[in-house]
Amino acid sequence: MHQRGLRWAAIVVSVLCLAAWPFSAPADSQVQYEFKLLHAFVFDSLTDGEGPEGPLVFDQKGNLYGVTYSGGASGFGGVVFELTPGSDGEWTETILYNFPAASGDGYTPVGMIIDGSGTLYGTTQYGGVGAHCDDDNGCGTVFELSPEADGEWTESILYNFCSLPGCADGGLPGAAPTLGPGGILYGAAGDTAFKLTPSSDGWTLTTLYKFCSLPNCADGYAPIGSLTLDGKGNLYGETELGTDNGGTAFTLRPQPDGQWKETVLHTFEGLKDGTHPSGDVTLHGKALYGTMEGGGGFCLGGCGIIYQLMRNPAESGIHEQIIWDFGANGAQGFIPYAAVTFDPHGNLFGITIEGGSLTCGCGVVYGMKPQGNGQWAYQVLHTFVGTDGFEPNSTLTVDSKGNLYGTTADGGPNSDSDGVAFELSPTTQSSK
Repeated sequence: MHQRGLRWAAIVVSVLCLAAWPFSAPADSQVQYEFKLLHAFVFDSLTDGEGPEGPLVFDQKGNLYGVTYSGGASGFGGVVFELTPGSDGEWTETILYNFPAASGDGYTPVGMIIDGSGTLYGTTQYGGVGAHCDDDNGCGTVFELSPEADGEWTESILYNFCSLPGCADGGLPGAAPTLGPGGILYGAAGDTAFKLTPSSDGWTLTTLYKFCSLPNCADGYAPIGSLTLDGKGNLYGETELGTDNGGTAFTLRPQPDGQWKETVLHTFEGLKDGTHPSGDVTLHGKALYGTMEGGGGFCLGGCGIIYQLMRNPAESGIHEQIIWDFGANGAQGFIPYAAVTFDPHGNLFGITIEGGSLTCGCGVVYGMKPQGNGQWAYQVLHTFVGTDGFEPNSTLTVDSKGNLYGTTADGGPNSDSDGVAFELSPTTQSSK
């Protein structure tokens, strides 16, 4: 199921948290950020997409690329778009591909990545021609979008999910693939983790692991988000469900015999521990970081947390530390809905889909700075009010200058706006 299918949790938690908002001022900030609207998506006359989805990605020339979950020339198939910066500081959108919402092609793209040559790779949640798919909408695809010398782009379907009996190859992917050495793509779909290997004969899918292979799904079930690849070829991720239905964080390690071994790093067991993983995990230094839509000790029902997982030298196993609890102050946002990202200085950035403005509750962009001894300073960098978008929904992209780029699922400057792409730029230092 696509992550938007989890919004029931967000709605319940939102109601519970609104009643407890003290709306004190955000923590003192040291860096101010300037918000800039790069593009407002308007699904008008079938000429634009609606509902941008997944992180924005840069090419080597400074252009941004992304996808929308719906809209486009077909009405609801979604698009791949490019945002190009101009000399006047304005950005221009170009639609590179319209998904036709037909079974022979994919549609409703959910994320995309880019390689060094400028080729784009992504997944669609629906569409495709998997022979064993019993969903009338199709079970999803992996696609490639290649730039041509004449400026046009060519789309190719690399794989149709549910091509194997019993959908043993998975289906309905919910996030972008991960690009590894040799052009191999890694990802999760349905209850499987997979890799797609290119060759002169095409692409070959290999199932790395089938979740819920242990009693009571102790190994986790329903992987969610993209997989994270480390320098040794190990993969990390989260599952939405597990033994206690709180989800898990896991690793997949390649073995000498060509098989992959799954290890559960942590099982989330309750509200204080976190529940409903948001998606990807982020590898930074020797630790893994992730967000949970639910959980936390301050807000009835849980308003979400940011956690850190790392090995404790003094103890066996993996230790979880909650580095931020979103239930304490609704003005600082709640329900983190995407993975966190880091800048080169070790500062952490992310978004919440709720909280912030008392009149809107449209979400925030936040930053966190490590203070030592496991403590972090939290700062709201931008509070959405609706006309600048609402419900930011993707992992932020950080450039070499520390600028942040992201999208919102809806909102914008006009009543018919269907989400925005935005930039946040650091400006001045305070005297504090």
